[in-house]
Amino acid sequence: MLRSIGPNDWFNVIVLVIEYVLFFFLPPRIPKSVAALVMLIGLALPLVWDHSLGTPPIDLYDTNVYPELTFADVLTWAMYPPLAYFFAYLYDKLRIRGLAIPAYLLVWAVAGTAFEAAAASFGVFDYKGWSLRYSFLVYLAVLSVTAYLFVRLMASFHRARKASFRP
Repeated sequence: MLRSIGPNDWFNVIVLVIEYVLFFFLPPRIPKSVAALVMLIGLALPLVWDHSLGTPPIDLYDTNVYPELTFADVLTWAMYPPLAYFFAYLYDKLRIRGLAIPAYLLVWAVAGTAFEAAAASFGVFDYKGWSLRYSFLVYLAVLSVTAYLFVRLMASFHRARKASFRP
């Protein structure tokens, strides 16, 4: 069954185009293997949350107007990996360390919540008992895990690279 293209679809497409243009035009900074894993993490963690909280028996929200899986859901999921990459890219570029880590996480959690509010205003999310206050906490948790895993992946990459250059 085909349905008409709505504001949520246009929002998804416009955001995807912007994200992937930025992604492909950013100078390489993160090793490809680490970038691929960060992007996979950026897809996996939100999917776990979406399927845990947005489906029965909890069912606190729908994605893209319909409770069933649609192509628009796939477009929504495709927005997550580049955002995870941008998060890691800036984390590395800005050399986030020490007390700057909580501040960085808070800034991204606020930005993520604001982005979700914009998406919800276009119908990407339909809340049924969910609130953006909860989203802020989820973003804080997901970003903390992403930052931790990114730091571990980069350390592992550098150890393996160093070990491969030994005489």
